[in-house]
Amino acid sequence: MVRTTPTAHKQAIKKKAFIVTPVHDLLLRDLNILQRATAEQLTRLNYKMGMITTVKARLKDLADAGYIMPLSHPSIRLPYMYALDRKGLNYLAAQGINVREYFRPFQEEDSAKNFLFREHMLAISDILIHALLFVKSEPLYRIETLLHERVFKNTPIKATDTRANSEETKTIVPDAYVEFVYTRQNGTEGTIPVLWELDRGTEDQKFFRKRLRAYIVFLKSRAFKSLFTIENITIAFATTSNHNRLRQMREWARKELAATNEPKWLADLFLFTSLPETMDRIEPRQLFLDPVWYVPADDENHVSLLGE
Repeated sequence: MVRTTPTAHKQAIKKKAFIVTPVHDLLLRDLNILQRATAEQLTRLNYKMGMITTVKARLKDLADAGYIMPLSHPSIRLPYMYALDRKGLNYLAAQGINVREYFRPFQEEDSAKNFLFREHMLAISDILIHALLFVKSEPLYRIETLLHERVFKNTPIKATDTRANSEETKTIVPDAYVEFVYTRQNGTEGTIPVLWELDRGTEDQKFFRKRLRAYIVFLKSRAFKSLFTIENITIAFATTSNHNRLRQMREWARKELAATNEPKWLADLFLFTSLPETMDRIEPRQLFLDPVWYVPADDENHVSLLGE
């Protein structure tokens, strides 16, 4: 006797509709801030590392539902680098969150094939994660504004300085801008705005000094006052290379500053440091409050990035 199967049972069972839960929402918001991040970085930002398997599962849920893109290198076995997909961008926009308007999936996929670009983007994420972790652990500090490199790629900074009756105009695309606000002992608040440049040790002297010259023009023009509504700013160069590269960057900075006889007050707005191979080797407080930063010309006195 042949047993027939009801038509309803022959049909494929429809997959249950995906619902964005609060834990998924948090990952989407994190990716909107960082733009690119690995599961390890996203875990480090909001969880203990023992949660990484759970975070990976949540990221897979979001990827399967089309909210994020898992980006991989075609020939090098590396952890996935995640970015928001169109569905994720639309979801966040519906929540009233400012997201990037320009989005091309093929460009996201192509960018992941460039190893140097990938490492640079993840290095930016490491800095931003440390900034976010810092204000979580230090109640006297908060972040007023955080802007990613992608914002500046869409709207580059332009500055003009007049010198010797001639105008010098430069364009800058910083890696990030973070405006810290801190509370003094007397209860008043102070602002410490920082423009970030992440160095991977790949630029030669000519390119590096050209970039530094653009920042010199930016500082002398005081363009930051109208651009960010601030009275002062720090330019922070952090290298993921080593201390030899740190010395090299400072030497090149001294040469470029000397080329136009720039004053000490301007030179001291540039700070330099060397980052460890992996950011979990340095606590956020160390990076922002400890004297691990150098001005271009002083080898003896180290300074704090956020210290007064």
